[in-house]
Amino acid sequence: MSPFGQTIFGESVMELNSIAFIPDGNRRYAEHYNIPLLYSYRQGTRKAWDVLEWLLKYPKIKTGTFYTLSLENLQRTGLELKILYKLFERQLYKVSSSGFFENNNIKLSFIGRMELLPKSLQQKITETEKFTENFSGTEINLAIGYNGQAEIIDAAKKFAEDYSTKKTTLDSLNEETFKNYLYKNFPNPDLIIRTSGTKRLSGFLAYQSAYSELYFSPKYWPEFSENDLQIAVDDFYERQRRFGK
Repeated sequence: MSPFGQTIFGESVMELNSIAFIPDGNRRYAEHYNIPLLYSYRQGTRKAWDVLEWLLKYPKIKTGTFYTLSLENLQRTGLELKILYKLFERQLYKVSSSGFFENNNIKLSFIGRMELLPKSLQQKITETEKFTENFSGTEINLAIGYNGQAEIIDAAKKFAEDYSTKKTTLDSLNEETFKNYLYKNFPNPDLIIRTSGTKRLSGFLAYQSAYSELYFSPKYWPEFSENDLQIAVDDFYERQRRFGK
């Protein structure tokens, strides 16, 4: 791996501080192995906990973001959404009961249109954020009811409201200050990993991903391993990031 500030052929090699995941392939995993969808989602959920543990082995990675449920996903069948919501609630309970987040000083935040979720899940999300709000180590963001274009639209509306009440000016708006109007202002992902072999971002972090490095794993999310993560990280450090310069 290359330390921050090292140059290769005159190009600066950036450090990996912020990473994001599109955990894709749970349904195709179930179809491929002819197993119930519920079992596949449970496997995918356990994989998310595994990845959290693996990230702690990379001390320079301070921010992790997961595309948990898109706005489009909210149009799935009622039964499938009921399964997903119930799984989410159980995992959120685990955040406060397992001691993992507390012991590892992990702060958990949620981004997306939370108002579209069931009231019971919204309440659990609020309680979970409050439980971890004072933890100051790794920050984990979960995108639920999320779409990157929707986030930009919602941010533009917030700015328009501030402008209309003279809380801000047009001259104050730039690429950095606009981030304050997004669901959360966190470091742009240096690396985005998507599983299942699909090679697109599907609206994930549309504003924040302008200069993110992309890595596409052929494995379904429940199959993703610690070695696969290391391969993606190693691949990142072999690249040269010019940021358009």
